[in-house]
Amino acid sequence: MPALGSVGIGSGVLTSDILDKLKAAEKSTQINPIDKNIEKNSKKTEALDLLKSLTGTLKSSAFAMKDSSLYQKRTVSNTSEDVEVTARDGVAIQDFSIKDVKLAHKNVIQSGSFTSKDSTVASGDGTLNLNIDGTDYKIEYKSDTTYDELKTKINDIAGDKVTASILQTGDDEFSFTITSDETGKDQQIGLVDFDGNLNGELKSDIYKSDVFDKKTDKIASDSGTLTIKTAGGDTTFEYDSDTTLQQLADKINKNENDGDSNNADSSKNVYASVVEDKDGKFSLVLTAKNPAEDDDITIEDNSGNLDTKLVSGDDGSAENDSGKVKDIQTSRDASFKYNGISMTRSKNTIDDIQLGLEIKLLKDDADANVSITQDKQPIKDELENFVTSYNAAQKQIDAMTLADMEAKKVGIFNGNNSINGISRSLRKLITERDKESGLALANFGLEIDRTGKLKLNSSDLDDKLKEDPEAVANFFSGKTTVVGDFDKYKDSFVRFAKKEDITFKELEDRIDDGTYDLNDKLFDDEEFTFDDIKDLKNSEVTSYNYKMESTIHKDGIFEKLYGNLKSLNTSGGTILSMSDGLSKEGKQLEENRTKSLLALNSRYDTMTSRFIQYDSMINSLNNQFSALQQQISMAVNGK
Repeated sequence: MPALGSVGIGSGVLTSDILDKLKAAEKSTQINPIDKNIEKNSKKTEALDLLKSLTGTLKSSAFAMKDSSLYQKRTVSNTSEDVEVTARDGVAIQDFSIKDVKLAHKNVIQSGSFTSKDSTVASGDGTLNLNIDGTDYKIEYKSDTTYDELKTKINDIAGDKVTASILQTGDDEFSFTITSDETGKDQQIGLVDFDGNLNGELKSDIYKSDVFDKKTDKIASDSGTLTIKTAGGDTTFEYDSDTTLQQLADKINKNENDGDSNNADSSKNVYASVVEDKDGKFSLVLTAKNPAEDDDITIEDNSGNLDTKLVSGDDGSAENDSGKVKDIQTSRDASFKYNGISMTRSKNTIDDIQLGLEIKLLKDDADANVSITQDKQPIKDELENFVTSYNAAQKQIDAMTLADMEAKKVGIFNGNNSINGISRSLRKLITERDKESGLALANFGLEIDRTGKLKLNSSDLDDKLKEDPEAVANFFSGKTTVVGDFDKYKDSFVRFAKKEDITFKELEDRIDDGTYDLNDKLFDDEEFTFDDIKDLKNSEVTSYNYKMESTIHKDGIFEKLYGNLKSLNTSGGTILSMSDGLSKEGKQLEENRTKSLLALNSRYDTMTSRFIQYDSMINSLNNQFSALQQQISMAVNGK
């Protein structure tokens, strides 16, 4: 393209200034309108993107409000620090009391004293039987085994149930302790020295029956009673010809005595275990929990029908052994009253009274009144978020559709029915009343004021949550109900569907077209007929691949709002469709501008070339005219 600066140099007539003015005039009519449309498209896109973001935030708020778990959150108030209560989401709203607490204990036994960890524990080789919770652990020792080595052996062999340790109780004075790892009365520790070689410091005061072949051996020829005598008192038990060795041990540990009010509590005085010796034989062993000097544990037969292997003294072959091991802490179950009902548990943390409810007992004699209520604050917080999000989205819609003639302000989407439709649909959902219940969000403190702002009256919401929290949850997040007679027909339909290899819809079609007689039974062994299936169809039960749903769900208001907001940005939705349209329009405008500008520039490039040619011709003519004029002047002057 020739330089514009050279245009008009020769003639001074067809100058570049003229071309610039002509081009500018054409550009203002051809390019500038496109630029204005591009700018308008950009502003619309920017406004729509902001609305998309704001409705997305509103959708997230609606999603949080429709989540049923929001209404299942619980808060716990408790009058005592000695009982700790936690409630998971969904636990029933309730009040209860915890009283008369006795904590569960571990069993702690302590040996007699010895002078060094390196002192030996026995005079010869042998086996120590450690029994806890019905399990025997065999601890072998030798004449040169030390207390420290025995501690390690016990922890290696029985470390999943007990912990052995050595305590220094004074100058050159030590004691051996064994502690159960768990609490509960079944955690009582019993020690039996099969060979009699252990030092007395490691032996317990025990009663030991003669041996039986099995734990399940019968202990009596007929019915009768026996009495266990201990330092803590006597206890009488009934037996019969079917009572086994293990059953007797269980009776003693559970204090299932004959009911006489004078009986001592055997479970507090002795721990009963059935111990297997190295020859595979079994003995009943009673370990004193509160041993007394020169006071052996004995069993007396009151009826003459008990196997003499269990009887003490001259009438039987049971024997006693004494030692210096004593209970420092007797194992016991936790006991307490829950709403006045006496309960026991093996642990101080109780989680099986109600699913999701955990109670930790922390102190004896604790007394607590507990109230579990709906945690209202998360609901109020999410509802406040929804109000804020709604008002922000509505403010943007108002700005986009503004029509203020006095202030001469018009929104970029003024008169756009699609944008106005978003506002109308949201407002309709927020203000409409449910046909079944007659409720609207206004009943829960949510109302749109005269300026179009959504406002929350917290006191109204609090009243509703206090009055009927379930009704609030149902209205906000929806309600699922079970179809009445589903269970009556479920098994029959599933069997029939599998047999026929059809879905519920196909079965419905066959009933409708007369393939099946409505009075025919599906199976000979039941009364279920095809007419019953038609009843199911009418009650809106549906099926998917042999699985029938027996529930009907009614959407809550926030489920509806969420669905409405979600649809805006899905295929065919208002915002997505408009966004796609603006994107296509923007691309088309840019293409039109590029084409129009190229055509304009090309045309003026051609005009510039022609102007230069015309300028040369005019300049040549001017020169010829000047020469002619000079010749004429010379001719005139020469006369």
